[in-house]
Amino acid sequence: MPLDDVVLDEVSVEDAPPPARFGGRGFWVVSAALVFASVFVVVEIFANFGTKDTIAHAEHSLDVAKTAADRINATDGSYGDADHLRMAAVDPTLAWVPGSEQSTGLDQVSVATAGSAWAAAVQARPGACFYLHVTDTGTVLYGVGSVCTGQEALRASDPRW
Repeated sequence: MPLDDVVLDEVSVEDAPPPARFGGRGFWVVSAALVFASVFVVVEIFANFGTKDTIAHAEHSLDVAKTAADRINATDGSYGDADHLRMAAVDPTLAWVPGSEQSTGLDQVSVATAGSAWAAAVQARPGACFYLHVTDTGTVLYGVGSVCTGQEALRASDPRW
């Protein structure tokens, strides 16, 4: 008898261990994680849907304010005369408040002057404010913060938003 036949006779299929079974647990864990992450991303997208428009509106209000201040500067030779009363006379499309008062909305601008420097602040949402500051040399500076007054905007020091 050949040697191979002896080995086959001694080992039977009944003695072999059963094949390993893989449960679906790993598949379900990964699938659940992917579904949760997808739902989370979709919720975040819709929760912040209007943020882009709000920021754009605040920046537009500051651009309109700067245009009005530039007109006063061209007439008087200084931004120092561009207070809230003069700004209201030049551009009545926005609501203007003194630099010591807070802006409370997108179309309300808090305006402050210091010497020949000028600054404006607009509230995008509670706790989020955008600043625009024009120095006495004409340099335009930007900033963001939580206190939404023209006085605070005078401290803006970034060359861009």
